[in-house]
Amino acid sequence: MRDPKRIDTILELINEIWLQDPDMRFNQLIYSLQNSYSYKNNEIGRINEVESDGFTRTGFDLFNLEDDSFIEYLEKVKISGNI
Repeated sequence: MRDPKRIDTILELINEIWLQDPDMRFNQLIYSLQNSYSYKNNEIGRINEVESDGFTRTGFDLFNLEDDSFIEYLEKVKISGNI
């Protein structure tokens, strides 16, 4: 069983990161964190779809990412101040 304390840890880190740029919308923050995590980890979870008009839509599937790995990443973002 995963440690339930990880929930508070993740939420506290996201809160601290968000307060560094409080004008950012919540979903913009989450998307930016996923994008940055993927970029810094060999594009893990990155999904590109090309629409019929040629527009490319990018998303991220980090469903299987372990929370400990994401916590480690969030701690680095918090310290650096850069997503």
